[in-house]
Amino acid sequence: MLDLKKVSFADSSFLNTLIHLRNTRRLALAGPLPEQPHRPLELTGALPLFEVREAGGRIG
Repeated sequence: MLDLKKVSFADSSFLNTLIHLRNTRRLALAGPLPEQPHRPLELTGALPLFEVREAGGRIG
């Protein structure tokens, strides 16, 4: 699980890295997501690619 709560800036490089990680391993984002990473994911349509779990949750 990737915790993004301290992300204060998210650009296309950030999104590219997240998508690359998602395509190479199981990945969930710890939620709730702060606005900075949430907004670009939403605007680009990439948000549905990611499972957002409450912090402390586990994958599989």
